[in-house]
Amino acid sequence: MEFIQKIRALQIGKRKTFRRVLLVEILLMLLGIVGLFGRNEVYEYPSEGVTVNTGVYQDNMTIEHISLKPGLYRIQLHYDTDTNMKNFCIIEDDTVGYRMLRNSGEHLYQGLHETDYPLWLLQKSDNIRVTVTYGGEGSYTITGLTIRETNGLAVIFLFGVVVLSILWNLLYTYVQYDREYSLSVPQKGIHFGLVLLLLFSSLPLLQDAMLSSGDLGYHMLRMMGIKDGILAGQFPVRIAPKWQQGYGYASSIFYGETLLYVGALFRLIGFSYITSYRLFLLFINALTILIAYYSFRKIFEDRYIGFLCTVLYTLSVYRLSKTFICGSLGETFGILFLPLIAYGFYRVFTQDIANKEYRYSWIPLTIAFTGLVQSHLLTGEQVGAFTILLCLILIKKVFRKETFCSLAKTVIYSVLLSAWFLVPFADYMLRGDFTIQNVSGRTIQYRGLYLPNILFTFFRNGYNVFYADNGMAESQPMGMGIALTVALLLWAGMLFFRKTAHLRKEEKALGNIAGGFAVLAMCMCLSVFPWDKIQSLNGITAMLVSSIQFPNRFLTIATLCAVLVAGVVAKEIKGQYETHGLQLYFAGMMVLTLCSSIYLMDDMLQTGNSYRIYGEEGMGSGYIAGAEYLPYGADATLFWTHDPYAGEMVAITDYHKDGIKIEMHCQNRGDKTEIVELPLLYYYGYRAYDKITGQELTITTSDNFAVCVEVPAGYEGTVQVTFVSPWYWRVAEVVSCLSLLGLIAGVAMEKKRERKNS
Repeated sequence: MEFIQKIRALQIGKRKTFRRVLLVEILLMLLGIVGLFGRNEVYEYPSEGVTVNTGVYQDNMTIEHISLKPGLYRIQLHYDTDTNMKNFCIIEDDTVGYRMLRNSGEHLYQGLHETDYPLWLLQKSDNIRVTVTYGGEGSYTITGLTIRETNGLAVIFLFGVVVLSILWNLLYTYVQYDREYSLSVPQKGIHFGLVLLLLFSSLPLLQDAMLSSGDLGYHMLRMMGIKDGILAGQFPVRIAPKWQQGYGYASSIFYGETLLYVGALFRLIGFSYITSYRLFLLFINALTILIAYYSFRKIFEDRYIGFLCTVLYTLSVYRLSKTFICGSLGETFGILFLPLIAYGFYRVFTQDIANKEYRYSWIPLTIAFTGLVQSHLLTGEQVGAFTILLCLILIKKVFRKETFCSLAKTVIYSVLLSAWFLVPFADYMLRGDFTIQNVSGRTIQYRGLYLPNILFTFFRNGYNVFYADNGMAESQPMGMGIALTVALLLWAGMLFFRKTAHLRKEEKALGNIAGGFAVLAMCMCLSVFPWDKIQSLNGITAMLVSSIQFPNRFLTIATLCAVLVAGVVAKEIKGQYETHGLQLYFAGMMVLTLCSSIYLMDDMLQTGNSYRIYGEEGMGSGYIAGAEYLPYGADATLFWTHDPYAGEMVAITDYHKDGIKIEMHCQNRGDKTEIVELPLLYYYGYRAYDKITGQELTITTSDNFAVCVEVPAGYEGTVQVTFVSPWYWRVAEVVSCLSLLGLIAGVAMEKKRERKNS
């Protein structure tokens, strides 16, 4: 509260410079708001304007000499074809400047008859052409072209003005605060260092492309699914409506996507696909830095050590590899929350239980576990195992009344806050039969690392993760990095030579536990760790071990614990050698970090392939990684957009599909129930109703798990098919919302009561 009172005392709003800048900001915002209107031109081009070009290597059809002003457009090519993903439509213009025209095109599909993808045009042109390339199979015809103008660029401009205005106002306030209250050089140095850290950790994002990575396409489709789901009226999004050629995919139910809503927001604003992804990763980097600095500074009660640990953690080899080379966003999200979990446990187990602040000790843990559950359950599984081990080590403290209540509150509130995700997840896992439930036979030990993997110094870009087959050639960079390895060795030396006299009891225990956990987690990454034997014990261990997929995931825990050890070592060095010793240690760790992490980033930027995907339609929607969330036995290669399949006695007219919503007029002229198969993948929750009477029709599935509607004999009417969340899912959503509001209100009221009493 003292900080807020100081800000108010500055009276920023009364300063002339601020008022002038604020006036400019308001004028720019008004300009952006005005630009939102009048952007609705529609340009029609009939089929007579199509030119057929025949070449030796490739045939195509074009519509040329299109004139457009700068803007964001939707390209709707009307066509007929008898193939899927063989022919491709794209916009071209050889006369515009560099990157002034951006689009990724779209494939043609037998069941769609129309493209609908974005075009970003940043300068006026009279020479735009639409080209449809023939893929060598089947046939296609173009029946026309519609180009629809949108207000997308105006929305982007307005968003940019708002964000830059907020950043400028914060910077202005910071400068005035410094002038009035004289921030210390160390404080300003830390702030400047955190900004530099964000810059260096985001180097791969400062190009107009995204590094190619193993799971990049999958996570980009997850973002697309959220965006499409919101536009289709879902919230929260349960089924991604355009995934798998419009059949839909329930990734959101099995795989927490809370943070991905931020990335989807960028896409909804109008940014291109790749720009949205880069902005989202920039946001994740900033959030990781802030959470790490807050947590490590609180643990070690020293801003320098907190900053050092933040650098080591943010630039850790494993985090950089998972974020930019593997594209494993789930693990990146898990890494984001781990420092807060470390701080939460440290506070619960070391803070004086008589302290009034102890009653709030469960809040950081609750926030962290809630975020972890809603981001990456596999990381949660690992953290859960080490949490059990930690509680066994500190069993006496666990059963202190105050500590036990804090831990119990953490569990209860984490479950309540995540109920909106956990209830649907549990419902499907108990009710359904999915691929993810039938992978217990997948072994992982042969995917383990070799010891040299962990102890590398100069890591390089690589994609080999099957070391049993390929050895270590072109290895994916998976290891601790030389800086964290040195920190563990220094701590071992301090223990061996008994050089820990300047540490408090709690800090020494932190070093011992974190060091032990780091070594254990590194051992669990190795190919010699007996994963196969553990997996063979029983059905539960088989499922748990198989779900890990890659033993190197335990480097997540090892990295966090090694960073904690580095902080403990820094605390002891500061105690022994004071500021000069800490400075020397700080400089040495920075140099070692540069050796591993910055060298790795340089190499990945020089040798990695890049993606430029402006609209998601250009890369298709069929990629589902390991297909874990398909009904078991479903063949995804058969999912193609098509009109409904029905028997001869059923007439279907006025068919319309909008995402996972279908409306059609059905007439069953026969004397028995007929089946209509729809291009939707069946998940529990689909319902079919008569539009007029509300009569519910029975939903069944085809042999390949497509949604089928049973049409009774003699029925005639308009049928609506859509996904409806069960009532208890909705109750869970309400419970999570009320729990969040209750938590915020409860803490605020308690703090207010304390201020009155003090």
